[in-house]
Amino acid sequence: MRTRLSRGLAGLFLLALPGLSQQWEMNGVVGVGAYRNLTLSNAYGRATTGFTTGALFGVSLLQHRYEHVSGEIRYVFQRSDLKVASGGTTAKFRGSTHALHYDWLIHTRPRRAWARPFVAFGSGFKSFSGTGTEQAYQPLSQFALLTRTQEWKPLVTLGAGVRFRLAAWASLAAEFRDYLTPFPRNVIAPVGGATLDRWLHDLTTSLALGIRF
Repeated sequence: MRTRLSRGLAGLFLLALPGLSQQWEMNGVVGVGAYRNLTLSNAYGRATTGFTTGALFGVSLLQHRYEHVSGEIRYVFQRSDLKVASGGTTAKFRGSTHALHYDWLIHTRPRRAWARPFVAFGSGFKSFSGTGTEQAYQPLSQFALLTRTQEWKPLVTLGAGVRFRLAAWASLAAEFRDYLTPFPRNVIAPVGGATLDRWLHDLTTSLALGIRF
């Protein structure tokens, strides 16, 4: 009986070893995101539209499961106002975004290296919100309406960076990521049969300070 129990406990311990060897890391993220403007075209002419450059803040949980491969779930909040511009006139409307995504990180150097370059790719969802106060008249309304609306879009992320090992329990990563989403046509609503590019790019640079546990 004791032999069987000992073997059973040993088996459970061996099964648990992969989980015990996993390293987790909680990160605080701070940075800035700059959107690539899109061009609107209709019978009235041409205008540019999109979102202003804004600060971003976030948190992530990183799992170093393999020597060169990690997985990360990340939430990012960004302050970015809605805008449309044409002929020297610009209309703006307060706004913000929320992004939740899961990424795979492929590192080129082993876990114990001081500097670990990596590439990242993943997917998730992003919420665009107009949070300003709507007015009876909006400049450049012949091109697009900036609305107090929330809209969710699927998200694709691509990026690269370098993670520095500060200590056995701490790291600092410098990152660049491109957040790609379909254009949120309910938040910024084109009018007059206006046409524009389908994809919106949010080019972000950030620092992530991590604590391992």
